Amino acid sequence: MMGNRYNRNDWNEFQWENEIRRDEQRINHYFRELPCCIDLPGEEDYIMKKLAGMPDLVPSQGNDSFFYFNDDDDEVDEFFPGEWRHKKGAELYTQIMTISRQWNSLLASQMTGSELKKGLAATCLFGKLASRIIDIFNTEEGMHGLKLGLLKRMLSELNALVGIIRAVGFARRTLEPQLCAVIEQIQNVREKSIDLMQELRS
Repeated sequence: MMGNRYNRNDWNEFQWENEIRRDEQRINHYFRELPCCIDLPGEEDYIMKKLAGMPDLVPSQGNDSFFYFNDDDDEVDEFFPGEWRHKKGAELYTQIMTISRQWNSLLASQMTGSELKKGLAATCLFGKLASRIIDIFNTEEGMHGLKLGLLKRMLSELNALVGIIRAVGFARRTLEPQLCAVIEQIQNVREKSIDLMQELRS
């Protein structure tokens, strides 16, 4: 999840979305480099130095950190007591987790081979979407630009998720009724995300 470095209250949604994209590029480059040096001493420092030499991947405004994972368990745990359910967008989290469970049940019981590979990609996207929503919860109320940037990335990922599930449906016509039901629920999450964006913009 994103840490406290997101304190640039003067940034608009476009600046935030651009920075979120850069974060994703940094993470993708990191995991592409990792297999080549995973057994080397100091592989983390080696990868970071290599990424630091790529101007497009250097964080904006001279931020020295490349990745912003927050390992504070207390921050994660605050979303599981009852109070998190009253936060704006909580319904999105509940829906994504419900759809994810349905999807993983289908994945485990019905898919094999190339379908299984596509299915696992969808499972990863469900996890990413849940993380995005928690990031929205974690964002201070006044930082609408960051929330809007996160919601825009969510919409892109929801579209990608529908694409993956449709591809599985083309390969396995027998699963089409169940997959259509999953897509319909995802579209509902998408519509609610758009509603939340419009509310923030107003």
